[in-house]
Amino acid sequence: MADLKSYEVEECRAAFEVYDTTGGGKIDAVFMGSLLRALDVTVTEDTVAKAGATQKPDEKMISFEDFLPIYSEIKKTKDMGQIEDLLEGLKVYDKNENGTMMGAELAHVLLSLGEKLLDKEVDEIFAACCPPEDEDGYIKYETFLRTLFAGPFPEEKEGGK
Repeated sequence: MADLKSYEVEECRAAFEVYDTTGGGKIDAVFMGSLLRALDVTVTEDTVAKAGATQKPDEKMISFEDFLPIYSEIKKTKDMGQIEDLLEGLKVYDKNENGTMMGAELAHVLLSLGEKLLDKEVDEIFAACCPPEDEDGYIKYETFLRTLFAGPFPEEKEGGK
């Protein structure tokens, strides 16, 4: 792919090989979303399905040569909002207009809006990213979003690749 740098192609190949469980040079399309996320691309299930992922194992196999243009295209389209957009959306819940919202309301948003999460997933996200609630149950939602957007290894992003 002309739009991918050689190191990106090698990163793709290395990640692809992890999901190539048979060593045959192909992965099950059911793993496409996981592979894209392993490559630090944030995608919705809808985007992954449109790209050719399947819901059930053994329905379709994808070669590295077929995956690379899919990765390249999805990487370009960025289907996640920018942090500023999300901050603006959460201001609706900021009744005191001080950068805080009820932790329970944030949990409700994650459970019920957009691509819905499970209770367990929300608990994991809160444990990893959510600042402590104050005595009234409020959290600083900007801190939450910035921690969430930093990803699991923010120190790697600071050092650059």
